[in-house]
Amino acid sequence: MQHLVQPSFGYSSDAATSAAGSLNLCMELGEHYLTLSFFAADKSPLWIETYVMKEGIDVYTLEYILQSEKYSHHSYDEVHLIVNTPDVSLVPEKYHKDYLAESIYRTLHGDLKISDIHTDQVNQWELVTVYGIEKTILDFLKSKFPILKTKHFISLALVSLFRNNLEDLDSFIKIYFSQSYLTVILVKGAQLQFAQSIYYETTEDAIYQLLNLVERHHMDLKYLRAHVSGHIDEDSATWKELKKYVLDISLEPSSSIETSAHDSVGSHFFTPHLQVLQCV
Repeated sequence: MQHLVQPSFGYSSDAATSAAGSLNLCMELGEHYLTLSFFAADKSPLWIETYVMKEGIDVYTLEYILQSEKYSHHSYDEVHLIVNTPDVSLVPEKYHKDYLAESIYRTLHGDLKISDIHTDQVNQWELVTVYGIEKTILDFLKSKFPILKTKHFISLALVSLFRNNLEDLDSFIKIYFSQSYLTVILVKGAQLQFAQSIYYETTEDAIYQLLNLVERHHMDLKYLRAHVSGHIDEDSATWKELKKYVLDISLEPSSSIETSAHDSVGSHFFTPHLQVLQCV
């Protein structure tokens, strides 16, 4: 499998070469990608690798990656699994009951996949996140890392928003691009309006979905401020089209790392992974 399973892009800090002893590991699992972040006790990233798999990430691919010498010869003080899949629901905290979590998940997302149902408390927004983790993957990771902790990407993205962007949230949108879907957090008048992942196939599809979302929440594009990050190329048609419609829009580079013109991707590719890393 070696020629089939290779990192699509990555980052390594100067400190990574001298890193020794215990490390911390954060695995972000999407439907078609896996990002492995190795970080020090102060949450500074040492190295990051992202694997993009057209057919998705299964337990066999995950096992193959983690058994390589690069990953298997370390001990970890912390191991985190960040689930970034679209099958997630947000429930107001005052209405949530633990015994209803599975019913909520099965009703909205079906039972075609055998999943363990999990919940996250997002106290800053008085919400509970309900999501599923594929059982075979979770069982494998628990057997390999007994100290494993799980969170959903949207839970941590909302915490990051609360910590870093509470000022001037009258008309604000965050867009995180992943493979095949984008995660959108929309705030109006400092009130959370929308936090969900949306599938898309083409540039036109992505633009339509975003414009429709903004219109449904009666927001004016002239005053909308947008931060964009994740797996989107600065030269892509999608980014160019977004700039036509949203005047106050910018790619959100990561403050934790620096990339040069020789790197295959810009630092904004790593921003979502590193923002949630600060909140685990």
